[in-house]
Amino acid sequence: MAILWTIVLPTYRRPETLRLALEHIAESIDDPTSYEVLIYDNGIPESSQFVAAAFDESLPFRYTINRSGHGLGYSLCRGASEARGVWVLEVNDDALVPPNIFVRLESILTSDARIGVVGLRAVEDDYVDDEREIGVISKDGTVHGNFIRDTDGPIDVEHVYGFCYAYRRELLERGGGHDAILLAQDYSSGNRIETDHCLTAKKLGYRVVYDGSIAVKHLAKPRGDMNERSLKWKLNHTRNTLYLFLKHFGWFGRDGIAFRFCFLKDLGLRSALLHPSRDNWAYFLTGMRARGSAVFHWLRYLLFGPRLHPLSSHDTKTKE
Repeated sequence: MAILWTIVLPTYRRPETLRLALEHIAESIDDPTSYEVLIYDNGIPESSQFVAAAFDESLPFRYTINRSGHGLGYSLCRGASEARGVWVLEVNDDALVPPNIFVRLESILTSDARIGVVGLRAVEDDYVDDEREIGVISKDGTVHGNFIRDTDGPIDVEHVYGFCYAYRRELLERGGGHDAILLAQDYSSGNRIETDHCLTAKKLGYRVVYDGSIAVKHLAKPRGDMNERSLKWKLNHTRNTLYLFLKHFGWFGRDGIAFRFCFLKDLGLRSALLHPSRDNWAYFLTGMRARGSAVFHWLRYLLFGPRLHPLSSHDTKTKE
């Protein structure tokens, strides 16, 4: 029987949340032969494979243990390249899907062939609503989410929340896969990877929609392989955001959003000069390094196009 859904699920040393995520996925699947679950474990040597083993009879999964040094963005990129379903659901290991999620998503995706990406509402503690529009990129360079709002049904947006979203696999066949340049390094978060995915889908003529009537519990647990206060995160965030803006808008599109982000936003130079310290100079120099990397990779993108495959594939599949 043809596979209708591929579920891509990266995990990192969170066996209890992974167990909950798999329990909810199992409860939402009616006919296992129509699904495949691709689990990518980045926690070696502390694998969570024993958790998945408990679902051996209820879930059609393939468990892959990534080599050391790989992370969330790498797993999503690889999962997209290995997906076989008509539709793909990317879901974090701390997202708990509702029982009717696939019925609801199929209803949306089959209602209009132009719908390429579907984002869902997060039920998440401490998520801040900035009272702007849902899923837009403002001219000042702020990527607005507000993906905790309810809606009556699907609404068109520019991007969706990457913790749990669906898309047509035909996007990948048309060159609308994950741009591996946004991994920065293969250990990184993949920051902006879903935003790029959505903007690329729109360029290909697809609609990107958000349906706030489909709620997914997001536990938003801390990850051992990510620290949003680290300079590594700062490097990845700045680099990927500038690369995203350059790739889709150039230097001066959207009222110069890339130019202003590069030269006017969050430079850290004032603090480094007025309050010189090791931390302030490290912050400034990290930002400069990130900006240089973004411009370099944007120029490579103009010459050679996006890199749509993961950085390597020498990993271990432990269960088919």
